[in-house]
Amino acid sequence: SRAPVAVTLLVRNPKAKHSGCRIHYHDIGDYLTRAQKLAALKEAVSIAGIADWQQIQPNAQHDWIDQRSGAYRQLYPLGSKDVKAGRVGETVFRLFSNGYKTGRDAHLYSFSSGGLARQVKRAIAEYMAARREIRDSVAESNSAVDAVARKHSGHIQWDDKLKQKLRRQLPVRFADDHIRTVQYRPFVKQHCYADPHFAQRPALMDEVFPAGRENRAICVTGVGSTKPFSVLIVDDMPDLELISKGQCFPRYRYLRPKGRQRGLPGIGETLARADNITDTTLRAFRVHYQDRNIAKNAIFDYIYGMLHAPDFRERFANDLAKELPRIPLEPEFQAFAEAGRALARLHLGYETCRQHRLEVVSQARDRAAMFRFGARKMRYVDDEKSTLAVNDVTQLRGIPPEAHRYEVNGRTPLDWLIDRYHIAQDKQSGIVNDANEWFAKPEDVVAAIQRVIHVSVETVRIVEGLPAVK
Repeated sequence: SRAPVAVTLLVRNPKAKHSGCRIHYHDIGDYLTRAQKLAALKEAVSIAGIADWQQIQPNAQHDWIDQRSGAYRQLYPLGSKDVKAGRVGETVFRLFSNGYKTGRDAHLYSFSSGGLARQVKRAIAEYMAARREIRDSVAESNSAVDAVARKHSGHIQWDDKLKQKLRRQLPVRFADDHIRTVQYRPFVKQHCYADPHFAQRPALMDEVFPAGRENRAICVTGVGSTKPFSVLIVDDMPDLELISKGQCFPRYRYLRPKGRQRGLPGIGETLARADNITDTTLRAFRVHYQDRNIAKNAIFDYIYGMLHAPDFRERFANDLAKELPRIPLEPEFQAFAEAGRALARLHLGYETCRQHRLEVVSQARDRAAMFRFGARKMRYVDDEKSTLAVNDVTQLRGIPPEAHRYEVNGRTPLDWLIDRYHIAQDKQSGIVNDANEWFAKPEDVVAAIQRVIHVSVETVRIVEGLPAVK
């Protein structure tokens, strides 16, 4: 098994002189194969063959290993469940939310808006046919609903929530304004049919990114993720796995009219915008820095800059993996705020920013074929990752080393493009998602690649220029 495996020995010793229990721990290493793990046991023979036992004292949070820091609790919290629920507390953001989760990405995401509309209409037709059958047979038992769902599964993916709606015979109809641009993965957007009827968990996106309203949100790795801590700012609705198990802290929130049920509002609806950074936070920052000119936008920028600081992320890595982020109030407020502002401008503008010029080498005679993706993903052709094969006939040369030093959610921006920009077919549904459909012209692919390389290089430069976290 490549998953973590623990061999646990519980010893009851009536002759023990100490009170309570003692915990001893030995780690044989990360990412070992089955053969390597068995070899370690064979070499040790017994517990007597392990010399470097580590004695563990669990902390107040009951951590055995990767223990959190006591200093972390003294930092300023970004979010709190109590404040989110309307109770009194000290936190930067009043509201925070997971990203949008469809539970059926193959059916509700596509690089082609037209293709998405066609496959959603087929899904709706399938659902409505199942609804008619349930209504005509008056069969509402779980087994009857399961049987009808299995029968009508050619163009739709069922789960328990959708079956409950079928049982209640809730109708659904197609609406163009449900097609939204969503930040699906870092530096990769797709069209999404964002109808709460089909969403497995829409979270609070109706208050964060309602259709046609502007907002920004700082998205961070959620509790329970196995990936290193990451942060990325977005100005479009984020998918749940944009950042692993992501939590989003928006600059503003939008208030639903009284009596309106949850669900992503349409473009024409009236919504009131409210500040999502608390007045308590504004006062705390102004008092701490003795500066009445500090504004909430500057606090938002400061947070984004601080969450990129390498020494902060290294020191509190265990805390960031197990709790919502907290931030220190550092002496260099303006430096972190300016860096955060520059990073936000860079990361939000990745589709229009400057390009890091690469050499295009191609054997293609046809310009459209020169840059067209196939089913095979793009790939590096050398160990230094300085040359990228877009397809079998075209390569891009001159990728700088800095392009591989900035990672978000476990990959570099360029690696995210490699992972997502190809022609993919979902095994279960047979739906084809063609990344070529995202670009107006074939050569726009090169511009997109050159832009994310520029983003990576500039991010490395800005982050390395951050002050030390004291």
